[in-house]
Amino acid sequence: MRTMHKRHALLAVLATLFLYSPAWAQKPAWKYIQPEALHQMMEQKIDVTLVNTMSVIECRDHTIPTSLCLPCETLEMQIGKLPTDKQRKLVFYCESELCRRSYRAAEKAFKHGYTDVSILKDGLPGWKKVGYGVVSQERIPRRAIPSIKAPVLKTWMEEKKSFIILDIRSDDAFRENHIEGAINIPFHLLDVRYDDLPLDSKIVVVDERGFRSFLAASYLLRKGYDVTRLFGGMEQWQKVRANAARLPVKK
Repeated sequence: MRTMHKRHALLAVLATLFLYSPAWAQKPAWKYIQPEALHQMMEQKIDVTLVNTMSVIECRDHTIPTSLCLPCETLEMQIGKLPTDKQRKLVFYCESELCRRSYRAAEKAFKHGYTDVSILKDGLPGWKKVGYGVVSQERIPRRAIPSIKAPVLKTWMEEKKSFIILDIRSDDAFRENHIEGAINIPFHLLDVRYDDLPLDSKIVVVDERGFRSFLAASYLLRKGYDVTRLFGGMEQWQKVRANAARLPVKK
């Protein structure tokens, strides 16, 4: 009887994990495609539509040839730019395999009836790693962008130094959690909203893990802004805050 109760309890836990785990953590309907296989399809002129799910700035900076630029955050509004043939092969990609934008975009494509959906294994870095080329419509000059670590930013905030924290994550991510006092201009809107930022203030750019902030900061630097970026992004900020919360309070 006890064994039966344990079995029922285990089944209940597994059912709960399945129901409440995010879509990307469940068994996906999409498939992975290796860079070599995708390149071969392109060489053989096989019908395939590539979709870069990053921001417009990132797409213009470098992308796989023939790709559509459809930022994940705007895909629902731009779904009409995908092929009308719902059986055509679609391949989504973004900055890395860890980047969830391509996963979200793939799920949206399935939601709209597309049946042959893949994600490029290891994303754009994986494509470049094996030696395949990219094209650039508007290359952003790379500059030496200073970065600060989370404890330094915390000190700046406590000392009330004059600066603006610019969070370039999505609206949803910003609403879920952000640094106190930060303003949100998602990266996919930065090219049309950068002039909302005052030119006479230092800008600290914050992203998810510290990767995208470099290009965003380079873009803003070219526009005349005084920029730095948060090392490790919100991921590092949250770790530092969590560690600080565990420290004993001094009496």
